[in-house]
Amino acid sequence: MFEFDQYQSVDPTPAVRVCEKIDFVSGIRKRALLIWSEHCIECAAPECFQSCDLYKARPDERCRRFENGMRRNNYLRGHTGSAAEIVFGKWGKLETRGNTVLINNRLLTVLETVIPRLQPLINVFGRIVRRLGGSAPWTSLSFELFDYLSKKLQASDKQDTPDGFLIEIVNPESHDTTVKFSCAVSGSQMLSIPASGKAALPVWKKLTVRPGYNRFFIPYKELRSVVESRLRYNISFTPEEESGTHLVFVSTDFVTVDDAEALLTDEVTDQKNTTEQLPQEQLPQVAGSNTSRPAVKCVIFDLDNTLWDGVLVEGDVALRSPIPDVFKELDKRGILISVASKNSEKDALDKLDEFGLREYLVYPVINWNQKSRNIKWLREKLSIGADTLLFIDDSPFEREEVAEEIAEIEVLPDTAIESLLGHPRVQGGRTAESGKRRLMYQQQAVRNEAALEFGEDYQAFLKSCEIIVTIGQVEDHQRERVFELLQRTNQLNFSGNKYARESVEELLQDDSTDKHVIHCSDKYGDYGLVGFAISRVTNEGVTVQDFMLSCRVQGKLIEKAFFSYLVDNYTPVKNSPEKNSKEKNSPEENSQEKSILAVNFLPTERNVLAQSVLREIGFAMPDGQLATLESEPGQMNVDFLTLRTE
Repeated sequence: MFEFDQYQSVDPTPAVRVCEKIDFVSGIRKRALLIWSEHCIECAAPECFQSCDLYKARPDERCRRFENGMRRNNYLRGHTGSAAEIVFGKWGKLETRGNTVLINNRLLTVLETVIPRLQPLINVFGRIVRRLGGSAPWTSLSFELFDYLSKKLQASDKQDTPDGFLIEIVNPESHDTTVKFSCAVSGSQMLSIPASGKAALPVWKKLTVRPGYNRFFIPYKELRSVVESRLRYNISFTPEEESGTHLVFVSTDFVTVDDAEALLTDEVTDQKNTTEQLPQEQLPQVAGSNTSRPAVKCVIFDLDNTLWDGVLVEGDVALRSPIPDVFKELDKRGILISVASKNSEKDALDKLDEFGLREYLVYPVINWNQKSRNIKWLREKLSIGADTLLFIDDSPFEREEVAEEIAEIEVLPDTAIESLLGHPRVQGGRTAESGKRRLMYQQQAVRNEAALEFGEDYQAFLKSCEIIVTIGQVEDHQRERVFELLQRTNQLNFSGNKYARESVEELLQDDSTDKHVIHCSDKYGDYGLVGFAISRVTNEGVTVQDFMLSCRVQGKLIEKAFFSYLVDNYTPVKNSPEKNSKEKNSPEENSQEKSILAVNFLPTERNVLAQSVLREIGFAMPDGQLATLESEPGQMNVDFLTLRTE
């Protein structure tokens, strides 16, 4: 069910209508009642209504993130009720609270027809109450009621098992568009471990929505870990384009159907790209042609006639002379190296071993699949953006195929290898951490294999890792790594601050604050220096001014361990205001009285994860930038890791 009541009919353009007959999915027996609303990818309602420059009021005073709202489109109705025509504005997303309480499709279709006709009456009543002195939520009474209903459905014990999640979308434009589908535990519980001990792993999929009718079907087994976690979870669609994406959503439902297998094998789910291929001269061919893009984090090489001269399946090959030096220097700069090749995996890996190159590689993908498909798999394994990948191949056909399927990637011919180290996006870093980056990813691959033995019992896996967290003061040789963290950390940058190099020097020389660095290791290897924090002791407790943590240790509760360290060792001593903040408390000095741990938190476009961490630990998030937690020594200990100090 869609939020049609907030549509503002100011656009004279008629609703999208498709002339040819569309074969919508039939045979739907049951569906879940999902209430789809207009949301912002950086939503912090209602506080953001006063602070955000993008805020534009809907009739119910919530934020307008779709142009004119959701428009009912009766021309494109499938077999699951009314369709919603949407033009997305900046930061707009379509979202609902998930549930799998399945209802007969015919009954639900009737409800979805009747209920929207009641919404205007509900809104009128709410506005009257607001004028008579009611609070702000009365203005958005319809939204509040349906949000309450969504919560009740999500919390219901009567959850069923659907066949999967059905998506039917009509793209009225003449070009492809990309939409991210997400089914994930809601932000405040993102890092929770359910009582079942099974990890609620989020599901993200990029949907290429081509002109005309599009159908996608996600089997329930892919969504099971989230749905059955018993944690609150949301489902959303977010266009890749920042604004202006025009789509008609016909079906967005958990369903049971007569023939689920047919949906899984339906050709519509694997549509061919009918757009024209770019002429060869339009592809990026010159090193340095995209200097405004992010720095490259991984270079992916083809093998035959690229890394070596010759074709392996046809006989012997000869390694190209620049390759050993290129590999060594890329590795030293902290730039990851991989290969994507159509070859026999065993033969190719043996040859890479013979040339002494295999040790430099992370997640090599060698098979006979499309190279774009392999590179997408590699990107997911590395958890980095496609715009930080660089692909080198001698074949114009392969370069075109990859460039078409992965728009953000930079693609170069094999002739670019000679000048690759001078490419402005391939300069990397010069710290000790940079030189270890490849080893860290290889160790993570071993961890991932080990995690499979524990199934979905993520907590048991963490306990088996023997994690050691070491906290100490900043030393001179660590300054470059600290600067790197301050510049590059986004997801777990709690203050959102970025510092110029001269400002970092001033911070490090400021004697009024404590500066801590955090190392992490486990039985599989060393993560290196993963965190930096600036804090000061106050009369009430400890205030963390800045805190940056590498996403490579995300989900291991390193944040909580550091906060525990501060509370245990830097809580102010009663009646001792003259105590030097750099002196740790002795055990006998540590008072069991509670004190306030405050963290300077400012939400940004990229640090939603940091906000989730604070909420999961229990911090209060009031207006302003300070998240606060009343705590006492020993309260936040993380029992499955070892905490050490230097």
